[in-house]
Amino acid sequence: MRSLSPFLLVSLMLAMSMAPMAVNSMIDEPAPDRSATPKALIDFEVTAIEVGASWNLAEQWTQPDGSIEEFVIRDELTQVNVTFTQVGTSSQPAYAEAWMQVWHPIGFLIEEHYVNMTLSGLQSTTESFYYTPDAAHSAVDDDGYLYGGIIVRGVIDGGLADDNEDNNELDREIPVAVWNDPMENGFCGDVDGDQVIDCPNLLNANEPTWAGIGYDADGTLSSDPDYYGHWRMDNASSSVEDRHWRVSRPGADYASNRHDRLWWGWFTSFDTCEDPGHGLNFGTLDSSISGVYGNNFCKIRIRSFDFISMQLVTHAWGEMAAGDDMRIEADAGGGSLEYYDYSTQNISKNHADWTQLVWNMTDIHPNADYTMAFLFDSNSSFANQGIHLDSFLLFGFQRVAEYVLEADCDDPLPNAYMVVPDDSRPPSLYCRIKNKGYVDITLRLYTEVSNMTWMNGFPLRIDSNNMFDHDNYVVTEVIHALETMDTWFNLSIPSGASVEELNWFVGINDGTTNLSKVVIDLPVSVIAAYSADLQQKPLANPAAVLYPGTNGSVSMTLRNTGNQIATWNLGATFGDNRWTAENLVWYDSNGTLVTSLEMGITDEFELNALVTAPDEITPGTYSITLLANGRAPANFVADWTIYIEVPVHHDLVLIPEVTHIMAPADGFLRLVEIMMVNNGNSEEAFDLSILSDWKLGLSLNAEQSLGIDPFGGDGTVMLLLPMPYGTANETYEIFVLAGSQDGSEYQSSVRILLTVPVTNLVEVEDLDMLQEVFRGGDDARTVNWEITNNGNVNDAFNIGFETSHPDVWVQADGLTDGRTPYIAPGSSLNLTVRYAFGDNAFGDRDITLIATSVEAADDGLVVTGSGTAEFQVGNQGWIGLVPTNSPMTITESGDDYALVFTVTNRHPTDDQLLRADIDRNSDIFFNIFDARVHQDDRDFVLPSQESRSITVFLTVSEENLNNLAENEMSFDITLEVDGDVDKASSNATIVMVKPVPVDDGPDVEEFAWLTGNILFVLIGLGVIVAVLVVSFRIYSAATAPLEEISTLDTYEMTVDGSGWDGPEKEIPDAPMLPADDEVANSMYGGAQEIFEQPPEMPPPPSDPEPEPEPEPEPEPEPEPEPEPEPEPEPEPEPEGPELPPGVPPIPDAGLPEGWSVEQWIHYGQRWLDQQNSE
Repeated sequence: MRSLSPFLLVSLMLAMSMAPMAVNSMIDEPAPDRSATPKALIDFEVTAIEVGASWNLAEQWTQPDGSIEEFVIRDELTQVNVTFTQVGTSSQPAYAEAWMQVWHPIGFLIEEHYVNMTLSGLQSTTESFYYTPDAAHSAVDDDGYLYGGIIVRGVIDGGLADDNEDNNELDREIPVAVWNDPMENGFCGDVDGDQVIDCPNLLNANEPTWAGIGYDADGTLSSDPDYYGHWRMDNASSSVEDRHWRVSRPGADYASNRHDRLWWGWFTSFDTCEDPGHGLNFGTLDSSISGVYGNNFCKIRIRSFDFISMQLVTHAWGEMAAGDDMRIEADAGGGSLEYYDYSTQNISKNHADWTQLVWNMTDIHPNADYTMAFLFDSNSSFANQGIHLDSFLLFGFQRVAEYVLEADCDDPLPNAYMVVPDDSRPPSLYCRIKNKGYVDITLRLYTEVSNMTWMNGFPLRIDSNNMFDHDNYVVTEVIHALETMDTWFNLSIPSGASVEELNWFVGINDGTTNLSKVVIDLPVSVIAAYSADLQQKPLANPAAVLYPGTNGSVSMTLRNTGNQIATWNLGATFGDNRWTAENLVWYDSNGTLVTSLEMGITDEFELNALVTAPDEITPGTYSITLLANGRAPANFVADWTIYIEVPVHHDLVLIPEVTHIMAPADGFLRLVEIMMVNNGNSEEAFDLSILSDWKLGLSLNAEQSLGIDPFGGDGTVMLLLPMPYGTANETYEIFVLAGSQDGSEYQSSVRILLTVPVTNLVEVEDLDMLQEVFRGGDDARTVNWEITNNGNVNDAFNIGFETSHPDVWVQADGLTDGRTPYIAPGSSLNLTVRYAFGDNAFGDRDITLIATSVEAADDGLVVTGSGTAEFQVGNQGWIGLVPTNSPMTITESGDDYALVFTVTNRHPTDDQLLRADIDRNSDIFFNIFDARVHQDDRDFVLPSQESRSITVFLTVSEENLNNLAENEMSFDITLEVDGDVDKASSNATIVMVKPVPVDDGPDVEEFAWLTGNILFVLIGLGVIVAVLVVSFRIYSAATAPLEEISTLDTYEMTVDGSGWDGPEKEIPDAPMLPADDEVANSMYGGAQEIFEQPPEMPPPPSDPEPEPEPEPEPEPEPEPEPEPEPEPEPEPEPEGPELPPGVPPIPDAGLPEGWSVEQWIHYGQRWLDQQNSE
């Protein structure tokens, strides 16, 4: 053996020197130094991980920053190369073991390959393995970066000789795509009709491909030659490999009115669409496409619920004409369709300048599966070559059944829990449990301690997402993929637990298989401690309801929960300083007063706490903390808080100043003060109401009281007795009620008696007649004057009048010896009163009606009532009326003599509605045939400060002229204009000349007198006939001028006494006239008797019965209005005219333009008010 030692030593050295030659070294230059300095002798590292081989290179993705990211395709075999290096400086071979692992990003190991090696310093070796990914894991973010992937991990272990372990592990993420289709394989027909198929591919069964098909607008398949649609392949300038897709032949525009689709699917020889091995799962058989191509065609269905996320990457260039679309559709059926419209994207329009487009399909039909197809949709308008498409690359995070939990538990005292018996705040382990998997899961949670007796009475508690299960063994609700559940594991320590050491176990298991996922073992130590538990038994909140000054008992239980003997002192603290120690005492179960108790371990006593509420305590809930204080050496305090409710104590007293009142029903208000005293325990407000006969009309000055202080506070309320007219003579009961506003049913009341004696009262209304102006000397007019019996017995009244001026005449009709009939209480009598004004009456006039009670007079009392009617009489100056062509001379007969008057509205602000007519009491009517106002001038609205003409047409016959008593005679004709606020009249002179003058002499005069007397009757008869004929003509042309205005109901008054501030061009609504009788409202204005009395000449016949109106004759052209004559400058008023009392002084600048002193007396104050408002 000794002779062999040198030989063996030489052999060993030779072998070591040849070892580098036997190892395949892949290092061209030293690897980057990742070891610590100085260099270790032995330092194994995982140097590199590469994917793919020459026979199957990895796919490449260009990131936005220009870097290249390699990825692989799901279900495709991939070679993985891992390089291990001994980067140490030792020349001696060293042994190491290595593992090549594939991990899912969730955290579970997919597969593992073991290798071992012996390497000297700077030697390396590359090991390879083959892996087929069965689940996709890749995604493209919004910025275009590819991320995700399975984790290929290389691990090496050089044992104890390895001086550096920091480089013993290397990871590389390799994205795994769902599908990569360069779109080289597809089928279509002879799109352009050149007898050449435009998709030169051979049919391969069960391989995903693309198939074009043509559709009409209604969704049905197109007929020949559009069976296959217009999708075709182009082998020039493709983005990926050789071919791409388009919808037009090179150099031409696409077809119009097409609705063609390019479907993704596979052809099969079977009648079903089960997955034939391509890994895209089952499809849907389409019989229509199958019929076109003569082979069964299955549409691929993407199962969206199998993926967490998904993105589709395609390439495109070109554009669509206006109104046309190209898009890819994801159709889940049932009208649920999502799509990505290429026509709206920012795509390059340059030839072969491909734009990469990413459609994020993560939220597309999340709970369904769907088919996919490219749609070419065109209308009948514009067209071009369309959009070119290439590449179909799907990325996604695919769901896998495996999952991993990440339990992040908050352990406040790592492995060192020290607890006391019946700990009020026992340890609680809070864990955030995250489901790192891509599937929804449930978990089984459990917790227990090594001393099982602890769990006999109080099992440990678990709080999780299961709201209905909280014991020590819980099955959770579903935890969705990548979501986190908050969980609390709570430890409970029983009362009197002895001093000991034990273990607390926490476990998290799979919800289906119950396989363990997480296990936590925590040591727990129980130490010696004093403690007690004071609890209310039974539980009640509030513990007692006490009114002020009352008491109640609260049952309590005191238990020694510590593991030591102790003495406990009983007491309490109060949350309100109005409560003191005198308000609570303790009794044991035998009723004996106690202040302290000595208790052994686990002893328990029943106690009663007697609580007395203070005398003056406001409502509310008061807290009282009951205490059991440990006596030294026990330094523990047990407490329990009870709540005592003091409710609202209602006690309201109502005290009226008088309980019996007598008052007549005279309409005068009486007041009764009622004091409200609150003897309750809370400031309180009350709802106030009255219970009485509704006819009394009683009320209170407030429907609610203000808050009244408790314990004797007071307030007042006033009872209002309006004593309405007509209240019957009797005694009434009145109840005043006060109800609490706090929602309770409490109510307090007081009774008051009211006696109403016999009452005599009369009321006479005031009449406002100022809305109309009356003319002095007109016939008497009538008005209804209302007298009301406001007493409570039948009564009659003596009537009397007083007038403001002696030129006022008034008389009442329907009286008996100056007394009215008896009027029932509350009723009234409309007394007809006739009134008139003297010829020279001018200005304001008053009539006062005085009614005196007859029944009161019988009792020796005087009860009267009066009412005043106010009138405006005479011209008020608001209407100016002058003739413009007077005198007028008539020398021959005619029916168109026009007498023109100018009327002016002198009112400063208001428009006036004016009515014009002829005073027919003039002597001229014995000498002319007729006089009438032009139909357009009979009524009109004249704006403020404006003028217009009124034309009066005269009709004179030959007989009228021949029968003149003298050769030349003058007559006055009077035009009357009535307005809302004034009346005016003006005379014009008519000079009539006899055609054949009569010589002077007695014979001639006598002959003329005799002839006139003879012919008088004949002419009268002729006049009657002529008047009838002319009247009918006038009635037809002028719509009966004598009856044009027969009522004022349709007129709108312009001045009602209060419209001085209205807009200038608005006519206010007309108020009702004060009188309702026909005479007062007729167009004669109270002078009807004058118009109806017969003239000295034979009277005209009565008005004919109205007949259907004939077609109106064309109205004559209106004659041009004469220029109004300039109004003469008003003469200066005498300085300092005497004005009645109450009339404002005339301004220094004099009267307003066109005003008289009389106008200033009546309207000066209004003019000043109007000037001030402006």
